[in-house]
Formats: sequence, C-alpha cells, structure tokens
Amino acid sequence: MVSFIIVRHGFSKGNKEKRFSGQMDVPLDEAGLRQAKSVSDYILHSFKVDKVYSSDLSRAYDTVEPLAKALDLEIIKTKAFREVDVGEWQGRLIEDVKLEYPESFKLYKEKPGIARFDGGETYGECQERALREIEKIAKENDGKTIVIGTHGGVVRNLRAAFTGTPLENIETIPHVPNASITVAEYDRGRFTLKIVGYTDYLTDKTTEEGVK
Repeated sequence: MVSFIIVRHGFSKGNKEKRFSGQMDVPLDEAGLRQAKSVSDYILHSFKVDKVYSSDLSRAYDTVEPLAKALDLEIIKTKAFREVDVGEWQGRLIEDVKLEYPESFKLYKEKPGIARFDGGETYGECQERALREIEKIAKENDGKTIVIGTHGGVVRNLRAAFTGTPLENIETIPHVPNASITVAEYDRGRFTLKIVGYTDYLTDKTTEEGVK
C-alpha cells in the first residue's frame, strides 16, 4: 500500500488578483507563505513522509518546500502535476474572461468536464497526465508515504478518478481550499480517498475557489 498526501498550493498572487493562472508561474502571496509553514508543521507531526513530489510551478513547489527542507528531502518536480492549461485565459482577470469568452466561460462554469479552455486543455487531458504520473509513483513506492504539491484543478481531477466520477459530472466535486490536504491510499491497483480538503491546521485560511 502507498499513502499519498496531496497538497493544494497556498494562496497565490493570482488568487488574490482573481486571475486564471493556469500554467503561468505565479508566486505565493504572503498568506500562502504562512500557509506553507502550517502545512509543513502539520504533516511533520502527523505523518512519516518518505518522498516529496511537486508540480514544477513555484506556487506548488514553494508550498511543500518548508516540509522538504525540514525532512532534508529533495523535491522531485514534474510537469505532470501542473495546473490545467487554461490557454488564452492564462493571466487574465476572471471577470474579463467572462465578458470576452461568454459561451466557453458559461460551459466551464456549468459543465467543466466537457469544456475545453480556449487554446488550452480539457479536464480529461489534465486528468490523464496526472493520473498516469501518480499511478507510476504508486507502483514504484510500495509501503511509502508520498507528499504531492499540486493545484486545485489537478486535485479535482484526481478525486474524480479515484471515486469513479465521470468527467461530465465533475461539477459535483467542489474544489478544495488553498493549502488543504487530501489523503488517498493506493492498494492493489486502486485508490481510496481517506481525507478531502482538510485545513484545520491552518491559522490563515485565506482561500479562493476555482482553477487558479
């Protein structure tokens, strides 16, 4: 069995400005840096971690960096855990996208699992790359506990895959808060969710929903 502690990145400057960050490298806000320390403290006292993986985008990497430093572990970076590629929406204010792309924005809000971001990915493409990577990690790390630093859209897609929720119904799965942890176990080829979006350890619960 393999245990995964999946960490959504802390509150970022993109979150604060209400922008679609997507795969743009946006740093953590000051609140996010405080959250990263809280994430580290909680995981250190609650789990025995063997390895730390992360999206190569700094807001995810920097969220798990205090933990990795405390454990003297290398962070293994991978593009597979990057946020959904939001294409032409990247870096744009959410309100501006809503006005400029009314039809695709409406579909994204109502049925994100069947939408494609203009010039970017579908949720299905994001889910495929993230799931392929986490399955590979699981098969190589039997008996270990793995931390993954990633993004809201990735967590949502993995939860859908773990629970057998069809992509066309992914709107039934809410986003987890910034700097939350979601715990899953992998055993005999199957993932089981144990904890979803836990944040009780945070002293600063600044968050924003959505793909940021």
